[in-house]
Amino acid sequence: MPKPNDELAAELALLQGALKPAEVAAYLEVHPATVYRMIASGQLRTIQIGNGKKRRTGLKVPQSAVLELLRGSQVAPNALTDEEVA
Repeated sequence: MPKPNDELAAELALLQGALKPAEVAAYLEVHPATVYRMIASGQLRTIQIGNGKKRRTGLKVPQSAVLELLRGSQVAPNALTDEEVA
């Protein structure tokens, strides 16, 4: 059974690598609203800091969640026609 201090240390380690949704949006080159939609749909994990009485200011996205999102996304290459290649 983990000690309470070990659990706290693990949570603090997650927070050190956490990003604001606006920072995630800049990194992914998408609009911040897109990041909030990904959070709402469950595509992107977050950590809630505080009691949530302020507007979304307590949301942080762990860097590991961004990596999971990128690893899980698959971009299919465009099928180029002969005319497009030439």
